[in-house]
Amino acid sequence: MNSDYQGIVPYLFYDDAGAAMAWYSRVFGFEEIGRWENDAGKVQNGEMRVGTTELWLDGSGKKTDTDERPHWIGIWVDDVDAMYTKVTRAGVECDDPVDREFGVRMLTVPDGMGHLWGFMKRTR
Repeated sequence: MNSDYQGIVPYLFYDDAGAAMAWYSRVFGFEEIGRWENDAGKVQNGEMRVGTTELWLDGSGKKTDTDERPHWIGIWVDDVDAMYTKVTRAGVECDDPVDREFGVRMLTVPDGMGHLWGFMKRTR
């Protein structure tokens, strides 16, 4: 297998995928690598680079579990505290990072679009 990407590809649904892409770029530093718009200029599909993996966004509307729980997406980072600083400097409110009992330092960030993002680093 020869690929520049590794891992899994989350495929998430949004009412406004273009706004989500702009937010993820500004707040998390994700890189936009492609977008496909309909005739009205609305983003129908988008792709973003997140380290060595991709995030795919679908603009056909949010799809949620029947109990309306948010989806959680975990991302390994080199420095959880640096990500916390980046996110809060972008004006996003979130709890401080925590050291979890299973050996992971974790920052959880709600995106306001139905998803929770977990930025993590192993501590052992």
